[in-house]
Amino acid sequence: MAYREAKDVMLYFRQIKDEDHDDGNSQSAAHPTSLMIPASRLKYMGPASDTTLRLAFESVKNTEGADDQNDEVTLSDTVDLLINTNSHKEAMAGIIQAINASKTGFITVSDTVTTNVAGETVAGSFIHPDITGLGAYVSDTNARGITVKVVHAGS
Repeated sequence: MAYREAKDVMLYFRQIKDEDHDDGNSQSAAHPTSLMIPASRLKYMGPASDTTLRLAFESVKNTEGADDQNDEVTLSDTVDLLINTNSHKEAMAGIIQAINASKTGFITVSDTVTTNVAGETVAGSFIHPDITGLGAYVSDTNARGITVKVVHAGS
């Protein structure tokens, strides 16, 4: 099977522990419990701290010019991945290698579920061994690792 182009590859992120709670509600519309987004929307990867890798994507809810303002700037959506200390380069390389080598078009980058629908304990799933979770997690109803904003920033 031939490799796919980035535009055909979907990246999946889930930031809850109990699969029963993957209902889109983590107490804020700006912070969904899971997200699947085309790899072609990935615009930036870089350190947010020694143990956090931030991925920025073209917005899934905003389009440029939605408010008909000449000076508006559409904000990026972000995913904050927890990583082993100072392993940003290795984690970024792992994500790019997976995108470039994808044969199915679906990549689980980070799935933190540890309890499935049947109530059984399962292991989380991460695309690279240096990725350990999603940032800003407090509970299944207070998870902030995925941010999808519905705002524009203009002057």
